[in-house]
Amino acid sequence: MITVKLDGKEYQIDETSEESLMNQLKTQGVEIVAACNGAGICQTCSIRTISGEFSDKTETEEMMDLPDGQRMSCQCTPKTDCEIELIY
Repeated sequence: MITVKLDGKEYQIDETSEESLMNQLKTQGVEIVAACNGAGICQTCSIRTISGEFSDKTETEEMMDLPDGQRMSCQCTPKTDCEIELIY
């Protein structure tokens, strides 16, 4: 299990799960805006990575040309303990 720090709280994420970071956080009560419901087209679930390592960027994220340190929580999973912040 991996620990994700967000807004001063810690959440446990299963790095072996096929569920995205967004879905795993939502099941723990985190309110994440996702206008496209995780389809990877709206960027409203974007996070800023403060520390830690994440899965490689998906083709969708590459097409979005996200700034350094920004990921779409519906498209990634953490590989190590990390700290993030929600952008929206």
